Amino acid sequence: MCLIVVALGATPRYPLIVAANRDEQHARPTASAAWWTEPPNVFGGRDLLAGGTWLAVDRRGRFAAVTNVRDAARPTGPRSRGALVTDFLAGEDSAERYAARAARDGDEFGPFNLLVYDGRELHFASNRAAAAALGAALHAFSNGPAGTEWPKTSSARTGVARLLEAPPHDGPLIESLFALLAERDESAPAERQYQHAHFVVNPRYGTRCSTVVLVDDGGRLTFVERSFDSTGERVGEVRETFELAR
Repeated sequence: MCLIVVALGATPRYPLIVAANRDEQHARPTASAAWWTEPPNVFGGRDLLAGGTWLAVDRRGRFAAVTNVRDAARPTGPRSRGALVTDFLAGEDSAERYAARAARDGDEFGPFNLLVYDGRELHFASNRAAAAALGAALHAFSNGPAGTEWPKTSSARTGVARLLEAPPHDGPLIESLFALLAERDESAPAERQYQHAHFVVNPRYGTRCSTVVLVDDGGRLTFVERSFDSTGERVGEVRETFELAR
């Protein structure tokens, strides 16, 4: 199950911090993070089956990420959830306006949790809960409905809070966040891993990549993605740093 922690305004040095794991079928074709040609000025990984993405940013510092929500009654919809991220970053809507629209059009998608950030405000949307503004704080989501606290969301939020008590600079903070995302329990049954372990190791469905995004007080964004195989071994890394467009 996916995991995402967003620290909004939690430290003066970094107005935005994102630490996330994408859990998915290992057989699903995926492209590593890169600059897109269409829509332009978007950086992130890409789902090569449906064309969307789970997490991406743009040159303005806008950010979006989506997780599915476990719901056996309606696991999918006519449109891919990854389109929610792509459409936000391709457009001009504020986070508030887009979140409201995503919630209104929610029947087009399988159950989802969506986070959108427009450089000023962070908003949440879902087709299982009301859209809401998320203030300056630490926010954590996985694949449960909004308001459902899984052990992994609680421990990840606590772990990021601990790191930010005396935050190091870029390199050490990035490595510390990746270490937090890598916490795993390979001896546990799959269902326990899904709700407890930050990093899921399973030959069929598990953590495909970990991503850290930092936006610093100088207007610079750093995006680091690490990819993993079905045994949990790292097989690639992409790192990009750029000045935000004004």
